[in-house]
Amino acid sequence: MQPAAFGATVVTARPAEVADFYEQHFDLKRTIDLGWFICVRRGEADWELAITERGHASVPAAVSATTESSNVFGFVVDDVDAVAARLTEAGVELAVDVVTEPWGQRHFFVRDPEGTWLDVIQLVAPDPEWLAANMPAS
Repeated sequence: MQPAAFGATVVTARPAEVADFYEQHFDLKRTIDLGWFICVRRGEADWELAITERGHASVPAAVSATTESSNVFGFVVDDVDAVAARLTEAGVELAVDVVTEPWGQRHFFVRDPEGTWLDVIQLVAPDPEWLAANMPAS
């Protein structure tokens, strides 16, 4: 199977508030807004984020019953420090501060209003010692 596209969904009692968060802080735009179902997307990206109202008939009861999110959505950005500063200035608390990982990521974690974890990532050069110890030679 080769999916034609990818989308993730946040299930929430507050679809408009969650959509506003992604619009304000991640420059995503609404492409569909039915009130109970909202899609946001960046430009012509081939992925989208859906936001669906908890308890709606389209949401399985077991999903609606789960209120604690353990999902992690990753967003790759050009300047992670600028994004972290902008979020902090807007009053959004970073769940995990910015850190540079030896495998080539500089990133931090934040949570959306529903509690979905967001890993905001900037790709950086991996540490040469880490590469030598962890990646097989070609």
